[in-house]
Amino acid sequence: MFLAALEIPFMDQPNPTLSWVLAGLAVLILGIAKSGFGGGVGIVAVPMFALAMGAKDGAAALLPLLIAADVFSVYHHWGTWDTHILKVLAPGTLTGIAIGSIVLWVLVVAIPRSAPPARSETQSANSATTSLSAAHQAKAAKKSGDNALNLLTGIVSVGYVVLDQVRRKFAPRWHFKPNHKSGFVAGTAVGVVSTISHAAGPIAAIFLLGQGLARQVFIGTTVIYFFGINTVKLIPYSCIPNLMTWDTLWIGLWLLPLVPVGTFLGAWLNRRMSESVFQLAIMLTVLLTGLQLIVESVSSVSLVGMLKVAVGAGG
Repeated sequence: MFLAALEIPFMDQPNPTLSWVLAGLAVLILGIAKSGFGGGVGIVAVPMFALAMGAKDGAAALLPLLIAADVFSVYHHWGTWDTHILKVLAPGTLTGIAIGSIVLWVLVVAIPRSAPPARSETQSANSATTSLSAAHQAKAAKKSGDNALNLLTGIVSVGYVVLDQVRRKFAPRWHFKPNHKSGFVAGTAVGVVSTISHAAGPIAAIFLLGQGLARQVFIGTTVIYFFGINTVKLIPYSCIPNLMTWDTLWIGLWLLPLVPVGTFLGAWLNRRMSESVFQLAIMLTVLLTGLQLIVESVSSVSLVGMLKVAVGAGG
């Protein structure tokens, strides 16, 4: 199984070239975000990976890349975090990760298993017909779970854009005492959303901005907080069957070199491009890709498929 996974990624996708472009751009932008340019624009990797390979495989392939990118950020911001706030957030965050893991297990394992197993081919014609029907039911159940996760990822992506605008307008005026009650609520929300779709940045930012932290401490606390979250998430992602596989790890390994390329590109863009313009372009991309995931989940209208047809017609 391991050797079978060592193939060029995305060859099993309807349009491998387009999947490569989506995933490659997503990782580059993730690296740009980790360089400090563009703020939370790394969120674009979530819906772009989902469009490239489905939300389930996309989330699994993205997690090691997020951790690798976090290592760069932790190195640059080492020791600048607020330990007290991290301790306040920790219990709720671990609870949220546990809840999010249960939701993932339901979508990835429980729903596909709900279909009856296929029967043996050696049975009679009637039994063979029943077996074929059961196989179709099993396939439909798996697709139902994948669609549910795609839909959830799309909703979270669109919600991210909305919540990010709320954060920009109101969060600097909000003030939360860093006590265990508020920290538990915020941490739980962060843990659930981050586990399901790696998109909890605005929730954490709203809480942390309410603490009145200095800019360097705010960045350092955010960096180490999500590094810890993503590291802990390796446990459920590795334990849930059919989530993190050799295939997703192999895809991450192929894309890993683009993370440092993105960080250098971010430093270059920082000197040549308006950060606000870049953020606007990325947030529009997140909004559009999130909406596409929602539309594709409920109507099977695929942007990737439409682009494939357009590319084929143009050729």
